[in-house]
Amino acid sequence: MKSFGHYKNNIDSILENSFRDSSKFKKNLSVIMGAMKYSKVLREFFTLYNEIESKHFTNPQESKEYINESIDYLKNNKNKLSKVEPMLNKIISDRKELCVKKSNKIYENIDNVVFNKRITNLENISNSKNFLSENMLGLKKIQGKIKSPKILSYVLSKKYGEAYSQSLTENQQNILKNALLMTEDTLNNEFNNVKEITLNKINSLLKESTDETLSAKLVETKNEIKGLNNTKKSYIRVRGLLEDLN
Repeated sequence: MKSFGHYKNNIDSILENSFRDSSKFKKNLSVIMGAMKYSKVLREFFTLYNEIESKHFTNPQESKEYINESIDYLKNNKNKLSKVEPMLNKIISDRKELCVKKSNKIYENIDNVVFNKRITNLENISNSKNFLSENMLGLKKIQGKIKSPKILSYVLSKKYGEAYSQSLTENQQNILKNALLMTEDTLNNEFNNVKEITLNKINSLLKESTDETLSAKLVETKNEIKGLNNTKKSYIRVRGLLEDLN
């Protein structure tokens, strides 16, 4: 797969270039955070790239140790990113008008150390590590309100890392992954299909139920499903409900 800096740059660009349009920004953020919810390794790469870029040390030895530990972790887990590559490509291709090519020396040097396999590149890799370590010794201040989408994405990636530290079940992962990769046409068909199946299942349960409380909850759920709009969020919700009912 492509180096992670490519995806990280594009994610930052998507958030940055839709930031002034509240509705568009929220939609883009929801999709990106949904991908993070699906993949622990994606959250971890996203967070570590941010931390290497923004973290500050006063002690050179501490900086070097942090870089070495971070790089070792990224290298040991980079192969896991292949599972989310189609999802990342889909997110970026659907928003290519928001993706502006730009250079980020931090990401480029992380990529060089993590993804470059050539033994002849050892000196280059050593230079990249030194660059990253020295960069962390510079003074980094964030003044005033948080206005940068890049900083915002950093904060959110940390929050999502904490909020979703417990893994999703395999079924939940598959539902989320499929929804995130759906085209609009596919979503329309799949949502209508799963909605019909779920409503039929609820109707069957209502016929069998002798519990008034359960019946009332089923009717409430049925009416709620009928009122849902055709969105990926609604699909994930109804699909998850169907799994619970089966």
